[in-house]
Amino acid sequence: MSSNSPSPAITSIFRDASQKARNLVQRLVAQGGESLDWVDELRQLQFGYLDESSQKGDRECRAGCSGCCLSAQVDVTGIEAIAVSDYLRTCVDALTLNQIKSRLQRVTKRRIEQIQGVTRQRPLACSMLGEDGRCMVYPVRPIICSGVFSTRRDACLDAEQMAQAGDFSSTIPLDNDAIQATGGISGTLQRILVENDLDGNLYEFNSAVLTALPLKNALNRFLAGEDLFRDAICTDAHSPPRKRAVRKPHFLKSQAVRRA
Repeated sequence: MSSNSPSPAITSIFRDASQKARNLVQRLVAQGGESLDWVDELRQLQFGYLDESSQKGDRECRAGCSGCCLSAQVDVTGIEAIAVSDYLRTCVDALTLNQIKSRLQRVTKRRIEQIQGVTRQRPLACSMLGEDGRCMVYPVRPIICSGVFSTRRDACLDAEQMAQAGDFSSTIPLDNDAIQATGGISGTLQRILVENDLDGNLYEFNSAVLTALPLKNALNRFLAGEDLFRDAICTDAHSPPRKRAVRKPHFLKSQAVRRA
């Protein structure tokens, strides 16, 4: 999704959110805790910026307005996927959970087929979207989901129709202040994980939750450095364990020794 022209305060919002997120995530990494507590604290930080946005009054998103959920691919960190899976196991009844598992499997399979070029690129509805158009994991939805607000409902409807036809070129005007704060928080979460030798890569949401659901004690294992998401669809492999460090060629090492 594209946004309209940024306001002059965008840079300061991004930097301020990034700095506050750095202090928060460093503390969370050090203390461990529960995945749902991670999400609560990150969300509280994010909501402070969302409430102060200069474009708050222009937002046209409403409960049950699910255009983004029907057409946009959502990427998450492992931490966010673990929180959603923990929430599902704790707060969703067995029948609904089995239905969600089936959706996760179906959407992940179709996404892989699209990536491999077996099927056309078409929007896939999020597995967490309920029949009433509402998110079934709303309290623990990904950071990006809670920070994107359209300022034109008609543009959302047009984009949804075009996406269904295979055209993803439409733009939607967004609350820029909210986007910048959300980007600062999400980017810093990834950065601090990487700085602590943890998996800070981004994964396609449905496949990541599907991977995390059967795991026991997932957060502690993740923070111990275990590679939990090797079977998920990685959409941004910017660091280990998905992106391997490039070693210096042996002949360059030999030359350096000879020069010394």
